[in-house]
Amino acid sequence: MAEYPRLVHLDEDTKARLISYLKEELFNHRAERGPYIERYERWQRDYWAEPTTEVRTFPFRGASNIIIPLTAIAVEAVNARMITMLFAVDPMVSVKLKMDGLPPDADPSLERYMDHVLKNEVKARRPIEDFILETTKFGTGTGKSGYEKIQRKAIRTVGDTEIEFPVTIRDGPTLEVIAGPRFLMPFTSQDPQLAPWVGEEHSISPYEVLIHQNSGMFYEGIYDDLAAFFMAATGATDMNSGQDATQNQEALERKVPVFPRRIDFDELWLGFDIDQDKEDEEIQVLYHEQSEKLLAVRHNWRDDLSRPYKYANYIRVEHRWAGIGICKQNEQFQRESTTIHRQRLDNATIANMRMFVVHKMSGYGPKEPIFPGKMWFVDDMTHVSAIQMGEVYQSSFANEQAVMLISQQRSGVNEVTLGMPTVGTPGTATGDLARIQEGNKKFDYAMDNIKHALGELFMDVFLNIKRFGSRDADYYQTAPGGQVVQQILSAPIDVIRRGLIFELGATNSRSNRLVDRQSFAQITTIMQQYFVSLLQLSQGNPQLTTVILRKGLLAANEVTRQLLETFEIRNIDRILVTEIDQLLNQEGGNGIQPAVQRFSKVLGAGGGSPPNGNGSTLGMDTLQEIARAVTESRQG
Repeated sequence: MAEYPRLVHLDEDTKARLISYLKEELFNHRAERGPYIERYERWQRDYWAEPTTEVRTFPFRGASNIIIPLTAIAVEAVNARMITMLFAVDPMVSVKLKMDGLPPDADPSLERYMDHVLKNEVKARRPIEDFILETTKFGTGTGKSGYEKIQRKAIRTVGDTEIEFPVTIRDGPTLEVIAGPRFLMPFTSQDPQLAPWVGEEHSISPYEVLIHQNSGMFYEGIYDDLAAFFMAATGATDMNSGQDATQNQEALERKVPVFPRRIDFDELWLGFDIDQDKEDEEIQVLYHEQSEKLLAVRHNWRDDLSRPYKYANYIRVEHRWAGIGICKQNEQFQRESTTIHRQRLDNATIANMRMFVVHKMSGYGPKEPIFPGKMWFVDDMTHVSAIQMGEVYQSSFANEQAVMLISQQRSGVNEVTLGMPTVGTPGTATGDLARIQEGNKKFDYAMDNIKHALGELFMDVFLNIKRFGSRDADYYQTAPGGQVVQQILSAPIDVIRRGLIFELGATNSRSNRLVDRQSFAQITTIMQQYFVSLLQLSQGNPQLTTVILRKGLLAANEVTRQLLETFEIRNIDRILVTEIDQLLNQEGGNGIQPAVQRFSKVLGAGGGSPPNGNGSTLGMDTLQEIARAVTESRQG
């Protein structure tokens, strides 16, 4: 069973130097961090679109209070699209082999293994969704892969004796997402690997402190040290506030810990000279700022001394690590559209209001009832008249639509993206497809950024499995391709990290099925012409014809599979001829030699019209002969 990397026990002088350095760096960073946090809070309020006051009193009591949720509309559309693209494909991880000598089924075996790890062991769906949503909303998503071990005490009764023993709840790699306001890195840096220090803020309960101590994540005895600190702080607060200190003194004597509900501490990765040899060592520090205590110090256990943090930008900003998200794109347009919309509603409300001027000698009092058909008896026609406070202007609606159009241009989310009918005269299907393809360019740019970051996080998960092991060790012996995965895991970490064996990435499914179907229809025709032309040119060379035929059979199956996937057909394997792979693997491909000979005869006899410059394909007779030849070769 894996354990946390070894703790480093510092002497008092080194500990004091390290704490002093952390205090100064974090104090300076938090001093310039205020506007950054305020932007996040403002963007989050724009996303929730909740009115600041329940009842408005200007320009009159009960005035319009609605907020146009432009940000939420765009964010939810883009986020749902990205999540669907990522999780619609099974497996969700793509592998590209780069080293010769591996078995031919190494890439699908590794894809199935990583898909199993992410879905069942790491439980990656929720953190991946948080990562994508954070990137889409705020412009920057940050994640990391680490190691977590949680042990709890269990008690079982055996006969008349109670036996205590530890039970491991979790033990293995993790995939975590760091909220933007909790990610710590100097604003002068752009790369977590090259920054003077980088880290994050954690908030845990006192019970979790005890669990981490028992699991070996924190120093032994740190729970008691924090309990003593909070008891002393509570006693000083009570005495300074003039409260009765008798109960507090009794609590101190009984040594009852007075913990807050949440305990905040910082996880920092930095270079620091801990052995006073004038060279910095890469270390990981868990630091509790309030009590100025080091919860844990470890050497960076990663072989290449890399830091675990990876981030993605929705729209990149030059020379900055923080990007631009939809909240920033729609910030001013949401406020403007909300203001125009409120003014239009309030103006219509006021325009529909009427007040009456009644002459004081007309005989009507201030509480005179008003109802349709009421008759007013006055001596002079000027004694009663109506006052209109406003007028409805159609230009306000046009202004609101103009703001919405500019917002759509900035965010790239319009009626086509949302699946809504086009305003005005509907366009042609070809025009809509062209608009979708052009609109996808901006979306694909952001998706590529996210996929690149997820690929790096998936690689960290794989390397953490190699470092700390996996709880599902039986997978290597029971699952198909498990031994191949075990063989890859035995390779050196630096070779895997540099991508010399394989590359990991996040797969995705194109969001628009109509575009895919049209594209695959064209690809099918092109592939058919391509392979038939190669078969004609390879006449007289049976070996080359064999290679072309093998590849053509596999390509036809794969193109047809992907085409059927665009129609969301279930049980595709029951539709396609999946036995082709088994046939081609028989005796190294010799099982299709009769088919090759039959193809040669068919093409030589001219049983169908071969492809020509006009793009015509083989006739039905030729296709039937080819099918008959494949059947005979399978039976033979």
